[in-house]
Amino acid sequence: MTKKKKNNLFKITNVKISKFLQTKNLNENEITVIRHVIICLVLLLISVLAEIFIFNYKHWASLSYDEVYMPLTLSSAYTICEDGTYYIGEGDQNIEINDINIDVHNAYVKVVNLDDQNTDQQNIIVDFWAKDASHSDYYTLNRRTICSSEPRSFYVTFHLYGDAKALKIATYFNQDQHVSIEICLNVKVPLFVYWERIVALFGILLLIVYLRPRRFLDNIKYSALSFRTRVILICIFFVFNAGILYWANGLNSSYQGEYGINTEQYQKLAEAFAEGSVSLLYEPCDALKNLENPYDISARNAVMEFGEWCFDHAYYNGKYYVYFGALPVVLLYLPYYLITGEHIHNHVVCFIGILLILAAFILIVDIFVRRYAKKCSVAMWLLLNELLLIGSYVVYVDKRPDLYSVPIIWALALGLWGIWFFAKAIPEDKDKSDTLNIPFMAAGSLCTALVTGCRPHIFLIVILDVLLLRKYAFSWKYLKSSNGIKAVVAVFVPMVVVGSVVMVYNYARFGSPFDFGAFYNLTFNDMRNRGFVFDRIPYGTSVYLLRPLEFNPEYPYFYNIYQNTKYMGETIQETTYGGVFMSSPFALVSFFSLFYWKKLSKNNRTLHLMSVSSILIALVIMVFDTVNSGVLARYFFDFSFLWMLAAVFTVVNILSVKGIRKTGVYNALLWGLIVIFIFEIFYQMNVFMLDSGDYLMGNRKDLFYHYYYLFSFMI
Repeated sequence: MTKKKKNNLFKITNVKISKFLQTKNLNENEITVIRHVIICLVLLLISVLAEIFIFNYKHWASLSYDEVYMPLTLSSAYTICEDGTYYIGEGDQNIEINDINIDVHNAYVKVVNLDDQNTDQQNIIVDFWAKDASHSDYYTLNRRTICSSEPRSFYVTFHLYGDAKALKIATYFNQDQHVSIEICLNVKVPLFVYWERIVALFGILLLIVYLRPRRFLDNIKYSALSFRTRVILICIFFVFNAGILYWANGLNSSYQGEYGINTEQYQKLAEAFAEGSVSLLYEPCDALKNLENPYDISARNAVMEFGEWCFDHAYYNGKYYVYFGALPVVLLYLPYYLITGEHIHNHVVCFIGILLILAAFILIVDIFVRRYAKKCSVAMWLLLNELLLIGSYVVYVDKRPDLYSVPIIWALALGLWGIWFFAKAIPEDKDKSDTLNIPFMAAGSLCTALVTGCRPHIFLIVILDVLLLRKYAFSWKYLKSSNGIKAVVAVFVPMVVVGSVVMVYNYARFGSPFDFGAFYNLTFNDMRNRGFVFDRIPYGTSVYLLRPLEFNPEYPYFYNIYQNTKYMGETIQETTYGGVFMSSPFALVSFFSLFYWKKLSKNNRTLHLMSVSSILIALVIMVFDTVNSGVLARYFFDFSFLWMLAAVFTVVNILSVKGIRKTGVYNALLWGLIVIFIFEIFYQMNVFMLDSGDYLMGNRKDLFYHYYYLFSFMI
C-alpha cells in the first residue's frame, strides 16, 4: 500500500468516525474529544496486543511442546536432603541430563539459594554445555543469570543441531549453602506481561500520531494558547519529568547518604562556617604536614595509609579546605544545619537544583518561542523541551547525586535562570521596547554572578546574556537614558558584590583573590604541575564529542567506553557512553547555524549569535575541563547543555523564517526531531544501567535484571 493510499485511508476513517458521531447530536468539541479518545484506545489496544503476541511470541511458539522431566546426574558437590533440596559441598557443581535424544527447544531451570534472601545472592550464574547430533563432546553454549525475583529468567531457549544427546549445567554456589534445583525440558513458556513495555510502545505511537506534521499537536500554535492553557501545559510537563527524575534520584543507595569523608565536604564546610572558619575543622596529620611535596601520591602512600589523608580535599599551608564552590553551602547546607542541627544530604541538594534546571529549561523555551517563533506548534515545543532536557546529561547527574555533582548542578541552574531573567527583562510590548525591567535585570545579574560561587568557568554563560541584551548593551543612547543607568546599576551591583565576596573568600584561604584552590587537591596526581598541554585537547575532543557508540548484542545494548590513547603522560579518565554528537544527535542541529550562516543571521541576528556563541562557549569549557581535569562522565554536564541550547536557538530561528511551515524543510525538521527523540529515549533507557562512576548496575542488580529480561524477550 502506498503512502498516499495510507493517508487517504486515515482521512476516510476519520471522516466516517466524524459523520457517525454527528448523527448522535454532539457538538464539534465533543466530537473532537471522543475522536481522540477512540484514537488513544486504539493505540493502547495495539500496544497491548503487541505485548501479548510479539513480545511474548515465545509463549505461543511453546504451546505445542510436550514437557519432559528427565533424571538429573549431580556431581559430588551436591548432597540431597529429605525434602529434595541440596547442600553444597566441595568440588565442581555440575548437573548433567543424559540420553535425551529429542529435539530440545527450551528448558525451565530454577535454581534458588534458600539460605540468603539478599538480592545479590539470588542472582545465580549458570553455564550451559550440550551434546547434539553434530557434537559428540560437550560444546559451550552461553551463560545465564537466573534471578529468583524475575521468573522470566527461569526459561532458557536452546538452538541445538538436531536432537540433543546431553546437557550439562554448572552453578557456582558458595560451599555449605542450601539450594533448590528444578529442571524441565520443552516447557510451555507462560505469558510475561511487562507494563513498562506497554507504556513505552503506547508512548511512541502517541508521539508518531500526534507530533507528526499537520496533525493535532502540530496544528496548534503554542503562542496562540491562552495564558491559563500554557500554564497548565507547562505544569503537566514539569510534574511528569520531575516525577521521573525523583524516581531516578533515589535509586542508588550509594548516594542516599555520605559514605566517605570526601563526599561529606559540604556538610563539614557548613560546620566550619558555623564556627566562623573558612578551613575545615579537622586537622591534617603530622605525616602529611612534614612531607616536602604532599601532592605527590607516592610520597603520601609511602608514609601513611590512604584513609590517613583526606582524599579530594584542598590542602594548603597545613589546613584542609573545600575547593568546590561554597555557594550551595551558604544557600542550603549551612541554613539547614543551623536550623535543625543536622545535615542535609547531597542527593536532596542535587534534586532541588535539578528541579530548578528543569523549570529554567521550560521557561527559556517558552519565552524564546513566544518572542521569536510565534508559529511554533505545541508538537515542536514539546520536542524542544524534551530534547534539551535529555541531551543535557541531566539524567546522568540525577542518578549520581553526590558531592561532585552539586556545584555543577547549581552553576547550571543559576546560569539558566540568569538567561531567563534577562530575557524576561526585555519588554514584549513593542511600545515599551526602549526600556528594560530593572528588577528582572537585577535578578538575572545576581543569578549569573552567583555561578562563580559554584563552578567559576561556567560563568562564561554571561556571554549569552550580553548577546541577548546587545540592542541595549551597545546603545550609547540607551545607556545614557534614565532606564539605561538603572539597568547598568542593576547589573553591576550584584556582579561587583558577589565577585568581591568570592575574591575575599579565595584570598582568606589561598592568599589570592583569583585562586579557587583546585590545584591544591589531594588526588591521584599533582594538580599544581599538571599545566596546559595542547596534546590533551584532541583526545578530550574525540571522547567528549566524536567517540562513536559501541553496540552490545545484549541489554544494555551499548558498552561503556574506555578511550585508549598514546598520550605519554598522566591523564584522568572514566568510562563514558560515547560523544555528545553520537549520544545526543540533537546537538548536530546547531550546525545549521554554521552551514546557513548568512540566511539565519539575516533572519534573526540575536538567535544566530546566541546559537554560535553557545557552541563556542561549550568548546571552551570542554577544553578547560580536558586540560585541567581530564575526561570524566560528569563533565559532559558542564557543556552539553550549551550545545542543546545552541540547537534550540537554531530551531527557533528556523521556525521564525516566514512561510517555513509550508515547506518540506519544516516537515523534515519535525520528523527528524521525532526520530532523534525516540532514539535518545531508547539510548537513555539502555545506558541508564551502565556504570560510569555511578555504580547503579552493581548496587541495583534487581532493577538491572528486571530491565534485562524486559528487553531480552527473545532469549
